[in-house]
Amino acid sequence: MKNVHLTLTSLAIMLISLFLLPHSSYAANGDVYDVGQAVLNVRSGPSLDSEIVGQLQVGDQLIEFNEQYGWVQTYFAGKEAWVAKHHLVPATQNKPVQVQVKKSSYEETKTPPAQPHPNTQANHNGSLYGYNIMLDPGHGGYDPGSIGISGIQEKFLTLETSKQIAENLRSAGANVLLTRSSDEYVSLHDRVEMSQAYSTHAFISVHYNAHPSSAAHGINTFYYSTSDQKLAESVHQSLTSSIPIRDRGMAPNNYYVLRNNTAPSILLELGFITNYSDFANIRSNPFQHQVASGITNGLKAYFSN
Repeated sequence: MKNVHLTLTSLAIMLISLFLLPHSSYAANGDVYDVGQAVLNVRSGPSLDSEIVGQLQVGDQLIEFNEQYGWVQTYFAGKEAWVAKHHLVPATQNKPVQVQVKKSSYEETKTPPAQPHPNTQANHNGSLYGYNIMLDPGHGGYDPGSIGISGIQEKFLTLETSKQIAENLRSAGANVLLTRSSDEYVSLHDRVEMSQAYSTHAFISVHYNAHPSSAAHGINTFYYSTSDQKLAESVHQSLTSSIPIRDRGMAPNNYYVLRNNTAPSILLELGFITNYSDFANIRSNPFQHQVASGITNGLKAYFSN
C-alpha cells in the first residue's frame, strides 16, 4: 500500500506540473523589453553556466525571438544570445530599441525603432525620419570576402563604407542598424532574420567586386524580384550620378540575403578592388562620402514616390 500511495502521489505531482509550469520553449512574436537593472549579463545560452558574451545596461532594449526556461533569446553582435527574463520589463511602444554591438568591450550602441511609423510628410521635406534602414556589410570574421590589391580584404572595406553610409542616413533622420559593426562573422540566415525582426523598410547589402583580370571595373546593383526593382533603380541612379566609377548596370540575382528577405532589398558591388583605378577611388575619403550621399539621396527619392 505504501508503494501504491507513493506512485499516486508522484503521478499527482506530475499532472500538477504539466498545468502550472511554463512551456520550455515557444516562438516569440518580437516583443520588446527594457533592461530593468543596472548591468545585465548577456550569455551564449539559456543558463547561468553559459558563457558571458557581453552586457546590457538599464535603459537598453532588446527584441525577444524565443524563450526557454525563463530566458529570452535575442541577438548580440549579430549572434544568438540569451538574457534572464526576470530582469526585463515590457517596453514602451515606439521607443528606440538599444542594440548593443560587440567591439573590444561591448561599448557601441545602435538604435533602430521597435515599431516603424514613417512620417511621410517629413520624408517629402527631405527627411528619412521614421524609416528603418538595415545596412549589411558583406563578409566578416573568418570570411574575408574578395582579396584585392596589396592583399586588402573586402570585409574591412564593406564595414568602413557601411559606417559612412549609416552616418549619412542618421543625419537624414533614418533609424539605421548594421548587421555587423566589427570584424565578426554573421551568417546569411542571421542577417536576414535581423532584417525581418526590425521591420526593415530597405535592406542594403554592401560589397566590393574582384576579378582575375585587373581590367574589370565598375559598379553593379542587384535585386531579386520586381518588388525590389524600384529600390534598385532609385539607389543605382543616384549612385552612378555621384561617384566617378563606370556604371555596369542593374540585374536580378538570386543572392540569399535578397531571395529570403521580405523587405525591399538590394546588393551593391561598389567597384573592383582588383582594378587599380577603382581601387584608388575606393580608398579615397571623397569616394566614401559620395557613396554615402548617393545612397541617402536614392532612398529619399525611393520613399518620396
